[in-house]
Amino acid sequence: MTKQNTAKSTTQQAAFQALQPLLPNSLGKKVFFAIALFLGISMWYVSKDYGITGDENYHRVYGHHVMDFYLTLGKDSTAVTQYGAIDSTMRYYGGFFDGTASILATKVFKNSDEWRVRHGFSSILGWLAMVFAGLVVMEIAGWQAGIIALILMACSPRFLGESMNNPKDIPLAAGYVVAYFFMVRFWKNIQHPNWKMVLGIGLSIGVAMGIRIGGLLLIPYFLLFYGLYFLQYHSLSEILSVEGFKRIVMPSFKWVLIAVPLAYFSSLLFWPFGLVKPLTNPLYTLEYMSKYPVNIRVLFEGGYVGSTEIPWYYIPKWFLISTPIVILLGLLASFFTLKYYKQAGKLLYVGFLFFTLVFPIVYVIYQKSALYDTMRHFFFVYPSIVMLAALGIDFFINKLPKAGKFAVVGATALLLLLPIRHIVANHPNEYVYFNEIEGGMKNAYGNYELDYYMNSVKQCADWIKTQQYKGTPEKKTMIFTNAADPTYQYFIDDTSTVTTNYTRYGERIEKDADYFIFYNRYVDRRILLANAFPPEQSEFVVKVDGYPIACVVKRTDRDDYLGTKAMQQNDFPTAISLLEKYVAKYPKNEAAWTNLGFAYVNSSRWEDAIRALNAGLQVYPDNGNAVFYLGLAYFYKGDATTAATVLTNLVSTQPYFAGAYQVLAACYDKLGNKNQAEYYMNIYRQLGGR
Repeated sequence: MTKQNTAKSTTQQAAFQALQPLLPNSLGKKVFFAIALFLGISMWYVSKDYGITGDENYHRVYGHHVMDFYLTLGKDSTAVTQYGAIDSTMRYYGGFFDGTASILATKVFKNSDEWRVRHGFSSILGWLAMVFAGLVVMEIAGWQAGIIALILMACSPRFLGESMNNPKDIPLAAGYVVAYFFMVRFWKNIQHPNWKMVLGIGLSIGVAMGIRIGGLLLIPYFLLFYGLYFLQYHSLSEILSVEGFKRIVMPSFKWVLIAVPLAYFSSLLFWPFGLVKPLTNPLYTLEYMSKYPVNIRVLFEGGYVGSTEIPWYYIPKWFLISTPIVILLGLLASFFTLKYYKQAGKLLYVGFLFFTLVFPIVYVIYQKSALYDTMRHFFFVYPSIVMLAALGIDFFINKLPKAGKFAVVGATALLLLLPIRHIVANHPNEYVYFNEIEGGMKNAYGNYELDYYMNSVKQCADWIKTQQYKGTPEKKTMIFTNAADPTYQYFIDDTSTVTTNYTRYGERIEKDADYFIFYNRYVDRRILLANAFPPEQSEFVVKVDGYPIACVVKRTDRDDYLGTKAMQQNDFPTAISLLEKYVAKYPKNEAAWTNLGFAYVNSSRWEDAIRALNAGLQVYPDNGNAVFYLGLAYFYKGDATTAATVLTNLVSTQPYFAGAYQVLAACYDKLGNKNQAEYYMNIYRQLGGR
């Protein structure tokens, strides 16, 4: 043993003697694997309860293309081409998860439901991420700390819930954490690494890259901390000298020269697009995906913003409000461990975990990348939070006297009951979770994205299947939904008697549906806060902590549809008769009130129109059409001043509502303000009006 290693061992022994864990390592190892086994079986079993996610069918189809690419030795090149407008970006994703899932579903478990196989496979990868997070912590602080990390991961509602059906982010997180484990082992045994460590590093990075190109970051992670390891004990000049490099670095560097190429090229085994041009396509993909060209509406902090315009703190805020408090407190406690781990000679490993937490977040803030769907794109960062939290909790358990040890254990257990309650009470929608800092669902409802991945739609479809829901080939049952792709998959075996179609929530009364399935992501927050969702004809509602996230409407009263149809045919007396009856029974249907108001306007019943439209605006204040019709009603009533006020408010929030400018011009013309009238008329023309 060298002097360096002797000194390091002495320092570590002295540091560890200052700590007294409650659980001996010999027993801790058995407990860890017992918990892991129970967790793995449980996760696989309950994975059957989870829904098809919004974009999962794209992944399923892509998985079949990946499988066909390899089975035909590249002759079927669909996996590397742009084969559809919506799913054209799929080729930029590695095919490890999707391709493997397709092989399992079609070649191994041939008689099984493909979605069941996919979700079972996903649960296994989520479980691996949890187990290896525990093993990383074990390598640093022992089995007691590893158990804490494993339990914290399992009690993380968002990570646990998405482990069942997220085909990108959870598998990527698994690849990252497995790579961390082998990296730490490599650094701990840097004088005598072996092929198992190198193979583990290479293949785990390959798997991560074989899911998303972001796995490429693991290579510079590894090289950076490999270099920092030596700089703990040697100067840069000593390391770079011929003799020093040969003596200090070379015993491990030859293994690095194997691990890095293995990592890069093994990823191509799972990724057709990377394989066809291995030196250029991965780098092109990295650049393309770092500036992913998507801009969707995101609900954040009680307002809507484009995914390319989110505030810089979007990801930190989501971690703050959706991570269990016990983990946040543990993360805070981890800062107090730094002095100890420095004395123990393990600061490099803890610093590595801090780096893997901070760097990706700082980088994406610097890049101003488009972000959406809460923190799911950063699930590969989440295990670092948990691992640091486990180290912090473990440190205080070990450091404090006996009474203090039990106090920390007791407090941790009590705080764990908060996410555990959520998990049990809201299965299988665990991932719709907000901690007590945010105030839970009570404060988050209508202010943040909830079931953005459509998981709850499965429960809605399952409820419909308990009814006499099938029609006939001549008159099929019509199901309209704002979650089109998953809903179609749930009824794919019933296409001879059931038809599914897409509709926006606000256009539901225009559809001749027997059933509606709605999840509330794209239902305006003002409707949610007015308790107007779910619609009043709902017969089944999925709730999280008492707040609705999805529903089934069974249309037993069609007066809203028939009235709207009559209105569209300019039969306004019939429309008014039907819609008046409907809103009397269902006064929270904002669309019915709006159409009734429109029918009144076209019947010159201005006061009735104003009453109906204001009733609708009580439910949905931001309904542009209702505000526009209200302005019209006031204008035709002869109150141009009020009409101008109403329509000015409309264009201040919806500046591209062309018709409002035309009526504003008419208002100011009637009020004698010719300049203002011409101003608004010019805007109307610029927006395409004539």
